[in-house]
Amino acid sequence: MRDALSLITIEATKDHVVAVFHRVILLVFERETTLSAVAACRKAFELLEKKYPDGVSCLTIVAENAPLPSQEVSDAITALAMGATGKRIRRSAVCFEGGGFRGALVRGVATGLQLVAKLPFPHRVFHSVDLAAAWLAPELGAQQIVSAVDLARGKVVTMAKAR
Repeated sequence: MRDALSLITIEATKDHVVAVFHRVILLVFERETTLSAVAACRKAFELLEKKYPDGVSCLTIVAENAPLPSQEVSDAITALAMGATGKRIRRSAVCFEGGGFRGALVRGVATGLQLVAKLPFPHRVFHSVDLAAAWLAPELGAQQIVSAVDLARGKVVTMAKAR
């Protein structure tokens, strides 16, 4: 049985965690999105590329109050997704948490950018981790992915308390 104990942490800071759960790269942004997170994502791809030559999936979770990334970080993320790494992505899901006007606005902007960018892989924007996980990797089971996300989130909280 697959479980959250299969989670491998690539990097955990007070702002984010980048982890791997089977063939899924988990990016959890509780606060600021940094270049360090982009570099850790690249490491996660390198870790998985030989194990899963047919590609990996990415689940990005952005907390309700996380600020938008800087232009430099946005450019680095775009370069990662549109470059050689993007060719190894089977599916990508982004979950912008939070409700109300801000949550709907951010999800709408992200969906619009996805259409303009013409990503080389299927990509969807969600409002809940459950829905994103179910679409992203049904073979793993949504609950297993949600448990892995919860475990990864705990690492961000631990790092924030340590400071």
